Amino acid sequence: MMAKRWVVAMVVAFGVAGGLVGCSQADSVSVASTIHGYLPVVVGLANDAASIAEGIDAEDGAKIRSVSAAVQSDLQELGSVSGAYAAGPSSDGWARLQAVVDQLVNDADAGLMAALEIKNPESQAKAKMALSALDAAIHVVDGYMMVARSPAEVQASAAGRTVKLQSVVPNWGAADWQRVEERFGGRGADIAMAEMRLGF
Repeated sequence: MMAKRWVVAMVVAFGVAGGLVGCSQADSVSVASTIHGYLPVVVGLANDAASIAEGIDAEDGAKIRSVSAAVQSDLQELGSVSGAYAAGPSSDGWARLQAVVDQLVNDADAGLMAALEIKNPESQAKAKMALSALDAAIHVVDGYMMVARSPAEVQASAAGRTVKLQSVVPNWGAADWQRVEERFGGRGADIAMAEMRLGF
């Protein structure tokens, strides 16, 4: 079932990238339910990141712990908002769900870029390990959101991103993709490529 949902999401994601948008409220509810169902996977990666951050020296570790805390807070809110929307869809609920996902992506991307600015090579390597797979997984969630967004919503979301996807993708290594794809059951790289074609 998981693989089937992934294939459906991929087909629609590429449809969005090609301009074939025509999603209904039922699509939005399905996407919200899928995201809600995958949250334990992403939370697990966030917990992994927090654990790795504990092994980094105090100054650099504090920065990564701050990022991890922001992402974990975003994920907690996403769990609440996605569950509420799936149970009782509304225009306000959809707008809130989009805002929470955008904030989550912004926090994760900014965190990964901050990790790459750490001067100590050992600390930087640990910080990147802590945040790169998590960031990739969050972009898979973001890819699911693209499935149900209107063209105007996609454009607004892309314009509001503080870090462009093409800046973070090169920092997701093969091991990161493997961790993400093992847990999600599909190829996240394809969704990332579709999002970049949309201007992210």
